[in-house]
Amino acid sequence: MRLSPFALLLICATLLPIACGSTQKKASETAEASSIDKDILDDDTELKISDPWEGFNRKIFAFNDFFLHYFLKPVATGWNFITPKFIRQGIDNFFQWAYTPARLVNNLLQIKFKKAGQETLAFTINATMGGVGFYNAAKDIFSIEPTPEDTDQTLGAWGLPEGPYIVWPFIGSNTVRSTFGFAGDVMLQPQTVLVPLYAKNNIFLIGSLVTVATYTTRVVNRVSLDTNEYDDLVKDAIDPYSFIRDIYLQNTRKNIAD
Repeated sequence: MRLSPFALLLICATLLPIACGSTQKKASETAEASSIDKDILDDDTELKISDPWEGFNRKIFAFNDFFLHYFLKPVATGWNFITPKFIRQGIDNFFQWAYTPARLVNNLLQIKFKKAGQETLAFTINATMGGVGFYNAAKDIFSIEPTPEDTDQTLGAWGLPEGPYIVWPFIGSNTVRSTFGFAGDVMLQPQTVLVPLYAKNNIFLIGSLVTVATYTTRVVNRVSLDTNEYDDLVKDAIDPYSFIRDIYLQNTRKNIAD
C-alpha cells in the first residue's frame, strides 16, 4: 500500500478511541468500527505475537494517545455540548447504515450467505422504517445486529497470514494484512464509489477531501457518545501498549475464526 497518496485519507480514518490507543475498528478502525472486549484476554491459550517494530510502534502509540487526549477528545466534548445525544446517535446510526455495502461484500466473499442476507434485510428496514438509517429499527425492533465483517477478515479467511503487528499514525493498531484490508475497506465505502460519478476533474483530490471530511465527522461524533471509552479500557493496564496490542490481535483472530 502506497502511504503517501493515502496520507489525507489516513489522518482521521477509523479514529475510534480504541484506534487512537491502538478499528474501526478498522479501528480503527474502526472501528469500526469492531469493538475490543477485555474478556478475550481471559483465554488461557498462548498468544503468539510478531512485533519486530515495537520501538517504532511504541512511539506512534504515544503520538496517537497524545492526539486523542489533546485534539480528538476536546473536539468531541465540544460537539457533545452543542448537539443533543439523539442527534449524535442518529448520525452514528446513519454511518453504520451507509457502510452496509462493505460488510455485505465481505460476507459474500467469505461465503457467509446468511449474514449477507441479514445485512441486506437490516439495510432495507433502516432505509425505510429507520428514516435512511438515522434510526436503527432493524436492531431496536427486530433484533438484527450488524455483522462485523471487513476486508481484513476476508483476506484472513482466504488464508493470507496477518504478518507483523504495526501501529500507524492516527489509525492505530494493525497488522500488515489489515493495512491492506483497510485500503480495501476504503475502496468499498460510499464516498469512494460516489465521488467519481459526480467529480469530473481532480477526482483523487476531491475524493480524498470527501473521505477525510466523512471520517472526521464520523469519528468526532462517535467519540462524543463516550469520550472516556478508551481511558476506561486501559486504566488498569500496567503497559497500555502491550494491553491494546494483545486484545487487538486476539479480537482480530477471533473474528476471522468465526
